[in-house]
Amino acid sequence: MIALILAALASVAVAQDVQPLAVTIVPLGENEQGDIVTRVTFRFAPPDEYDLLLQGSFMHDGQVLRNFRYPVPPAGSGSVSAIQPFPAGESVIDVRLIMPLEEGAPVIIARVTETVTLEPPGRPYVADAEDGAEAVLAEGVVPESVGAVKIRTPRRDVAPNLFVVEVDVAPPVQRVEFWVDGRRVIARNAPPYRAELDLGRIPKRVEVRAVGYDRQGRYVDADAFVVNERQTPLEVKITRTETPDGLTRIKLSVQNPQNAALRSVVLYAGERKLHEWQRPPYALDVPTASLAGAEFLRASALDETGYEASDLLFLAGDRFIEQIDVSVVELPVSVTTSSGSPLTGLNESNFTVLENGKVQKVSSFNFAANLPISVGVLLDHSGSMEKRMADAQNAAVDFFKSIMRKGDRAFFAGFAGDPARGAPFVSDVTTLEAQVRGLPPARGGTALYDAIITGLYRFRNVQGRKALIVITDGDDTTSRLSYDEMLGYARSARVPLYFIGIGFSPLDRAGIGRMRSLAAETGGVVHLIRGTNELPATYRALENDLRTQYLLTYHAETSKDDQKYRSIEVKVDRSDARVRTIRGYIP
Repeated sequence: MIALILAALASVAVAQDVQPLAVTIVPLGENEQGDIVTRVTFRFAPPDEYDLLLQGSFMHDGQVLRNFRYPVPPAGSGSVSAIQPFPAGESVIDVRLIMPLEEGAPVIIARVTETVTLEPPGRPYVADAEDGAEAVLAEGVVPESVGAVKIRTPRRDVAPNLFVVEVDVAPPVQRVEFWVDGRRVIARNAPPYRAELDLGRIPKRVEVRAVGYDRQGRYVDADAFVVNERQTPLEVKITRTETPDGLTRIKLSVQNPQNAALRSVVLYAGERKLHEWQRPPYALDVPTASLAGAEFLRASALDETGYEASDLLFLAGDRFIEQIDVSVVELPVSVTTSSGSPLTGLNESNFTVLENGKVQKVSSFNFAANLPISVGVLLDHSGSMEKRMADAQNAAVDFFKSIMRKGDRAFFAGFAGDPARGAPFVSDVTTLEAQVRGLPPARGGTALYDAIITGLYRFRNVQGRKALIVITDGDDTTSRLSYDEMLGYARSARVPLYFIGIGFSPLDRAGIGRMRSLAAETGGVVHLIRGTNELPATYRALENDLRTQYLLTYHAETSKDDQKYRSIEVKVDRSDARVRTIRGYIP
């Protein structure tokens, strides 16, 4: 029997002049980490009636970057594409075309090992949600980077007027510029990031600044150091970056060679106090418009001995402009009584926010009913949902009609064996209804993990209240990416995930457990219902939850460990309060 199947597949390949299995690699661009993102295409004789699998590994320098397993449906196109980043240099793709059998080991139809040498294409890679979850992950995430550039204490060279300045950097810094008293003197495009600077024959106070950029030439972080003819017990230096979107980022670099305890570090705009820090990093983001009328910025650092260091930066001077991200964490917080009733009417003083156990200063506080919302709905339309589709679509339309108010935005997308396809945020309910009614017929498997990633991808740069609602009747069966990859992306996205599980068997503990874990991690909720007749009431419960949240915002402390998971805890000073929010995030 197996021999007949193999012969049939071979005859198809000959008739269509198709190799049993071939691999092509096309570079698409460079991602934020400097890897080369490629489109890998596997071509083969399309099977007429047999389900096959493509299984293999992407490797570089003897290490497995990722293992993959892609289903090949019958009557397919004869090709499967994947988006995969590789480091520059030589990489290997090992792939097998496999026919699984109900009994016994699977049969290998063909196997190819392809070696490719990749060079940086010199253009950035921007993911398209149409390309699926692999493309989203391949784009990468630029971490918040306060602390990514740090000047070591400069040391004198042989000549008394020469100083060696060395800089420690953390990803994603790839290039460092050295500035002396506001003038750029040299740049280093690779480590070691060091420079020998001639600071003049006459002893004087000289300001040295190091500015770090990523591989695409975008500003990441800066540090400053004051070289003096005599050592002072304390120095402070202001660096400022004004972004095109109307934000000004300010950083104070503090030199404290005697390690004396600091009483205060304060920033003023004119005579108006902008901020006072209790601990580093001394970084602040403010709307540029809020500095109107102020002629200068003034920084003051006071140590335990009473010594004060200060710096003055005139706002009318030359401006150093680059586009950067703001390190802001938004927390949607639900507060209920032990019976589940929402606790409304609380104010900022009732809340305490902790990140990694440290109390954070809340920079903004709002009750959700006063704020617009951005919500996405992903509806499973795999084959098992066929009999439920009409009811599920009607309920989704009613939900949009109920929840959408002035200023709100939403998107709708379906998913089955492929990731959710692109659908923009819109505010028009008629457009949303058309998207729901236009969902393709139910068929195929359930690419749940891929759908969640591509759904979360649409929330990039969306601020304020937001939520992603996922309706499904089964666990993942066909996603290209793993649960762990999806979980990492969900932690980075910081969007609450709400699940509506329809008709799950009590025996499906693994699938239910994963949904509950994801919801708890992101501050969402899981609703398990028996049938679609319960959807309207479930949507009403979700709307009530979203409308009674609080939104708290704080500026995150950043460090060189800016890819490590950070835990979050929110406390309310009421004994009967039950608090739900994001458990943690990855910057």
